[in-house]
Amino acid sequence: MTLHTHSTNIFNSNHGRRSKSVPRIVCFFAVLLQFHFTLTSLTLAARGPGPNRLPPDYTESDSDWLWDSWLQKQPSQPDTVDVDYCAQAAEISENGNGIVSYAIAKGCYEQFPFNPRIRDDTIDSVKANLESFYVFYDISRSPPPMENSDLYPVDLTASLASLRNNTYSNDYSFHANLTHMISQLQDPHTSYKNMCYQQFLFIQPLSTYGVYENDRQQVKVATVLNKLDPQVVNSLVDFISEYARTKSYSKDRGVRLNKAFTYLARDKTGSSFDSYSLGTFAQRTTIPVNPTIEYKIDCSAKLGPDFSNGTSDPSIITLNLAWSALDATMVPYTDGASYKQQFCSDNSIQTVKKFVLDTASPDDFSTGMAHLHGGRKKSRELYRGPYASFHLLGDGVTAVFRLGTESPNKLDAKHEGFYTNIDQGFANMEAVGAKKLIIDLQNNAGGIICWGRYVLQTLFPQTVDAPYIYNLRASRLAQALAQATFTYDQAINSPYEGLVDPETGYEVDDDSWMIPGVPLPGRDGAFSKKVTDRYCPVVEEIRGDESDAMFKPQDIVILTNGFCGSTCAVLALQLHERYGVRTMAIGGHHGQSMTFTSFPGGAVQANNTQWVHRVRTLFATLPASMRTKALKSSVPNQLPANGQLAFTFREVMSASHPEQVSEYMRIPSEFRMDYTSARFWMPSILWEDVRKEVWGDQDIAMVDNESDAQEDDEEYEVEDEIYDVGAASVLIEDDAVDLQLDGIATEADREDLEWLQQQE
Repeated sequence: MTLHTHSTNIFNSNHGRRSKSVPRIVCFFAVLLQFHFTLTSLTLAARGPGPNRLPPDYTESDSDWLWDSWLQKQPSQPDTVDVDYCAQAAEISENGNGIVSYAIAKGCYEQFPFNPRIRDDTIDSVKANLESFYVFYDISRSPPPMENSDLYPVDLTASLASLRNNTYSNDYSFHANLTHMISQLQDPHTSYKNMCYQQFLFIQPLSTYGVYENDRQQVKVATVLNKLDPQVVNSLVDFISEYARTKSYSKDRGVRLNKAFTYLARDKTGSSFDSYSLGTFAQRTTIPVNPTIEYKIDCSAKLGPDFSNGTSDPSIITLNLAWSALDATMVPYTDGASYKQQFCSDNSIQTVKKFVLDTASPDDFSTGMAHLHGGRKKSRELYRGPYASFHLLGDGVTAVFRLGTESPNKLDAKHEGFYTNIDQGFANMEAVGAKKLIIDLQNNAGGIICWGRYVLQTLFPQTVDAPYIYNLRASRLAQALAQATFTYDQAINSPYEGLVDPETGYEVDDDSWMIPGVPLPGRDGAFSKKVTDRYCPVVEEIRGDESDAMFKPQDIVILTNGFCGSTCAVLALQLHERYGVRTMAIGGHHGQSMTFTSFPGGAVQANNTQWVHRVRTLFATLPASMRTKALKSSVPNQLPANGQLAFTFREVMSASHPEQVSEYMRIPSEFRMDYTSARFWMPSILWEDVRKEVWGDQDIAMVDNESDAQEDDEEYEVEDEIYDVGAASVLIEDDAVDLQLDGIATEADREDLEWLQQQE
């Protein structure tokens, strides 16, 4: 038996312990293989998890409470309330590779009784933070219409009051409803979660990706014997689209669909390579509606007329895939009491293990993948670092700058690797004479503002001093804290210091930028005057003239799947609005326009211990005459029971429309492209297709990069239990090896399912 570098595997073993769920899936597909047909393009028809997947009175206009929220409104107590499901989960997890059944994990979450005090204290804290500091508090009540969006008004005051007036079947149900309500803002910078209910990750053993091929939108299976390349008919496109409507990671429905599917992204482990990650449809922290999802596999195109499987429709094979729960706990627990103490109490642990779908590197151009690449050539890699990679396409003049993140990884403690990565990559592009540039920002969730500004300054050295302009909410409490910051001596860093007046270039040194506040067109309430960030010293070092730029704006295109958020979004918007760089969006719904960025926001704060301490310390320095009862009631307290709240603290304004907030501007991409199987698995082909779409075929002799970039498909003989494949340790299932597939595996290139757990 061999392992191939193009195989796609899911991993979840805990320190080398085997997953008992793996052989069941492998055995199932072994049965299919024993039907003696070659599965190269299975067509799957999928339906929802049971007939009650949506409420019977559901209509398209039901915008506030959709898929998961309907579950949250149902009675959800465990079948036997006196059973300690958390004790069972601890034992099963310890003895079973960290894998817990859906029913046990669900029971553990739902065994803690509803506590009205926790409800009230939580809502008080959330309300105080959002009313005083959430910069989109007003506009969320009446958002502007946005094309291809499912954004609806959210009255936070009324919604929080409604939650307070309800009782819940258990503690989980309350927190899940609050999480869902906040998610309706569709602002990923603003979220609520309770760490008590983040300790299990519910996953499906089958993940999907979306393509447009053969004149129709399709879903394909990204994992579970991916070489068989099964396809899913449009019903699952609609099914996943409906699920994606309830998610918060973008205001564009095409972007949300892309995130529901498997996607290629950079993780924070320090790896220099992208890897395929399970989409949000196949992995969830909230309890899925039903324990299984049922798929109907249509094999009519592959089975002969004489085939029979003993059913009335021999071409249909039904596959029910159960949800499994991966134990993500960082500290041990033995029962419900210790679980609650470790994860559900004030000041208990606030981190969980991170699970990464580990695969071989994408862009596999081996002979076995010829059915996808069709003889086309792989790009030449110029440089690869922990944050970005650089490539040269076959025309010899078009380079690719693949920027995966602006967030520091755990191996870059001093945050210096990013600048080296960018500098070396640009130097190598210049050395090979690159004249055009594709900036690939797919699935870049942002990070450090100065890192984004460094990229902007590298591309356009003449960038002005204050490219990012912000406003803040000027509530009564915000104004009081600003006054305290500049009027009274402080022994603590204020969230209102260190900002710069963009007109003078100097840091603000009094509260006149916040008091009395200014109106914004079409907005309610008062806001600060415009401010910007402190200058980034490293950015100042590379300031130059327009003539120093390596590429002209018309020779650059931004490529995203829409999920380019926070610092990434601000960077992309600056490139587009300020310099006219063109944009390409890929994926989403065929035939619909799509944005190239999501949630530019501005800056985010978290209601953690440090934030509450800063606010309360500042407030305490005010004279007693200012600390009125009404104002004191608006000061937030620490969230109880290990709750976590994040919110957008300041809003970034548009560079081209200075009075408009970027978060609620919809700028569609100029170019649109669909994913195909080849574009999904082979970034080099995607980049070549983008080049042709934007600049056309050029009269330039194609350069043969194969000698530099093409690598033979390496094979590893299986002799022992654990082997290093690339950067990951892979556990080979002995049970899978024992399957009687020797004759068929040669044709089908059977790929084992294994689980690898990577702790962040």
